[in-house]
Amino acid sequence: MHGMSSKEVKTALKSARDAIRNKEYKEALKHCKTVLKQEKNNYNAWVFIGVAAAELEQPDQAQGAYKKATELDPEQLLAWQGLASLYEKCNHENAKGDLPGVYQKLLDLYESVDKQKWCDVCKKLVDLHHQEKRHLEVARTWSKLIKTRQEDGADKQELYELWRKLTQLLAEEIEDQDNETQQMLWTAFENALDLVASIPSEEHRVLYQRFLQCLSKFPHETTRLKKACEGMINIYPTIQYPLEVICLYLIESGSLTDEGQQYCCKLVELNSKSGPGLIGLGVKALQDKKYEDAVSHLTEGNVQSVVFGMTTILAFL
Repeated sequence: MHGMSSKEVKTALKSARDAIRNKEYKEALKHCKTVLKQEKNNYNAWVFIGVAAAELEQPDQAQGAYKKATELDPEQLLAWQGLASLYEKCNHENAKGDLPGVYQKLLDLYESVDKQKWCDVCKKLVDLHHQEKRHLEVARTWSKLIKTRQEDGADKQELYELWRKLTQLLAEEIEDQDNETQQMLWTAFENALDLVASIPSEEHRVLYQRFLQCLSKFPHETTRLKKACEGMINIYPTIQYPLEVICLYLIESGSLTDEGQQYCCKLVELNSKSGPGLIGLGVKALQDKKYEDAVSHLTEGNVQSVVFGMTTILAFL
């Protein structure tokens, strides 16, 4: 049998493409195999086999064909796109392990040609890292996305949404994270708080509260916690939460200064039954050897704390 001319190869590939378009996948495979007999390294033939095999629910054959194509020409998009969509669709055993690398390759290829697709793949990669609890990769990849959107002139609202999303992605298992991830979480909160459309607002207050909740889990983040509490108290002077956090923190750290006493007083002014406020005043009175005041504040404060379930204070006492 004589070899096919390059014109015949082109015709066979066109027939394969038409067959795929008409959902005649077995027909498409025949045309591709004809081409491969002649040119065993024909990139498009391997890609079309990948597409047809995937549609015929033969994931192993599809994967093999796409991989072969990526080896033949790693800088072409088609086979990588095919591999990504194959892994996304079927629970292929290699999917979990191989997909991050495939996404990474797509990111490299899209970077200079299609920013929108780059962003889409970037989000998919973050989702994948997030499912696998790879916190640092989530933080680094999402930060890259934000940087790219910033460079492309994203508006304030979009950047706010992106930073806020990062706080949600990272705040879940915060105690298991390494220092770099935690620092990125604090940065995300601080940037999101700066970008909220209106301050003061309910949205801003809730975000601030989440920031303090996360920070208060880290005893070594003292300076940042104090600064954040003071920041929130300045904007929301009648909200008890930041005052409670700072009073609790000062009580636990055993450093109730005069400044700390002022916070406790403010808290008791806002709520005469505030457990942390009363206990703070009691501890301060103890430090100043004012024992009668100490007893009355601590007794009353302790009762309130039981009501609020503030076990931290009780443990301290």
